[in-house]
Amino acid sequence: MIRKRFASMFFAVLLIVGMGILLMGCSGQQQSGLADGTYAIEVDTDSSMFRADSCELTVADGTYTATLVLPGEGFSRLYFGTAEEAAAAEDADIYDYYLNDEGKYTFDIPVSALDEELPVAAFGHRRDTWYDHTITFASPAEDADAS
Repeated sequence: MIRKRFASMFFAVLLIVGMGILLMGCSGQQQSGLADGTYAIEVDTDSSMFRADSCELTVADGTYTATLVLPGEGFSRLYFGTAEEAAAAEDADIYDYYLNDEGKYTFDIPVSALDEELPVAAFGHRRDTWYDHTITFASPAEDADAS
């Protein structure tokens, strides 16, 4: 009886651990298998008013960070979520621009998933307003090598 109970508990623990491993492997970052390095990637948005000039994806220890360059100066802050959420968000959760070597608005932002449409709010500083948009970070081309 004790042996049977022990066996049942053992298999229950194995099932729980196995499910945890399976679920961890389902995140966008874990599925791509990208080697550490920097990749030039394509970015799609839902609007010609909010678009990317260029983007580099940096992979380090399974963590993805995008260096997103905008072509204009209309948006000075980004928040991953809705405009309503951004208006109430803490400053620590909002990404501010910096000027790159070419004087363009640039953001270093975490990427939670590749090839998925993500909600992003962009702050238009001229009108002091958050705008709802979507952004999709494309996986690097299969023949792309990390720099």
